[in-house]
Amino acid sequence: MFRLLAKTRGARALHPRGVWRTGELRGGVPPFPAEATVTVRLSKGAGTRPGWPDVLGLALRVPTESGDWDLLLSSTGTGRWSRLVPRFVRRWRDARLGTLAPYRYRGELVWFMAVPDDREVPVRFAVHRSGGDTGWQRVAELTLHPLGPHARDDDVPVAFDPVRTRPAELELAPRWLAVAREKAYEGSRRGHRGS
Repeated sequence: MFRLLAKTRGARALHPRGVWRTGELRGGVPPFPAEATVTVRLSKGAGTRPGWPDVLGLALRVPTESGDWDLLLSSTGTGRWSRLVPRFVRRWRDARLGTLAPYRYRGELVWFMAVPDDREVPVRFAVHRSGGDTGWQRVAELTLHPLGPHARDDDVPVAFDPVRTRPAELELAPRWLAVAREKAYEGSRRGHRGS
C-alpha cells in the first residue's frame, strides 16, 4: 500500500513535501546529547494545502555517541492515551508533536514530544520526555535555522528512517509495530524510487 501511494505521488507515501532546516539541539538528558547540530524537516502528513488541517510532522537526525538517531514526531494528543493518536491541526503553534509509539530505553517505555513556540512557522521547540506512567519532563531545546530560500526536498539527501537509523539502546516498541513500520518505510522508499 505504501509503495503504491509513493509511486502514485512521485514522493514519500506520507509527509510527501517538506521544508528543511538545520538546528541546534541542547539538552544533556539521555538519550539526547548535551549539544548537537541536527538536520530537520517540517512537513504535513497528507500534504494538504496551507491553512488546511493535517497531521504535522517534525523529523530530526540527531548525532549521538552511538550513532545517528532519526526522531520522527507527529501532531498528537498529550494524555496517556491521546498521545497514541494522530491529531489534525491547522497551525504549528497549536501542535504538540510526539512519538506515536514509544521507545524502550534502559528497560523503560518512553515517549518524546516537541512543543513549538507561538509563531506561525516555529523557530524553537521545547522537547519533553515521558515514561509509561509519568508526566512530561523537559529534556532539551531545539532552535531552527533556515537552509536558504531555495532549499527543496531534492536538495537535501536525507531519507529519515526511524527503524534503521537509531542507536542500539533505543528499541522501537512494541516489536510487532516496529516490524510493520519497517515494511511501510521500505514500501514508501521503493515506490518513491520507482522500483
